[in-house]
Amino acid sequence: MKLRNAAYISLFSLLIAGVSCKENTNTDSIISIEKPAFNKEGELTLIKASGQVIRTIDIEVADTAYEQEVDLKNRDRLKLHQGVLFLYPQEELRGYYMTDIRFPLDLIHINASNEIVSFSENTTPLDDKTFLPSQVPSQLVLKINGGLSEEWVIEVGDRIEWKLL
Repeated sequence: MKLRNAAYISLFSLLIAGVSCKENTNTDSIISIEKPAFNKEGELTLIKASGQVIRTIDIEVADTAYEQEVDLKNRDRLKLHQGVLFLYPQEELRGYYMTDIRFPLDLIHINASNEIVSFSENTTPLDDKTFLPSQVPSQLVLKINGGLSEEWVIEVGDRIEWKLL
């Protein structure tokens, strides 16, 4: 009896394997991964220490561990007027790797008073070896396209104002 059951199990296993290994010629069943679209959740204004407005951009907000982990992975770029604002519950030293990020970024570290305190500029895409630390504790981190901090002349001591929609 046990031998017959083992034979049935083997035959069933072979049938399953044959079905699962069958070549799939139906292109409708192929799964494609869609690149996430930018989801405007607010606006952020960069302001010189003198009070002059530098630029206002649209932002996505990453305020959960999942959003911060996924962040800009699977995207090819941000538009000129877009950024992602990471919100953390408290000021701490922060740092990032560019693993799975396909385009250069500027990482702008901001303290709890909304003052810019540190930068990592024009990061290297897909770099999983270089750690990019903040120089001082920050509570917010704004990620924008690489090179914009220099182009817009953003400096330590400048500040931000932001609002959610």
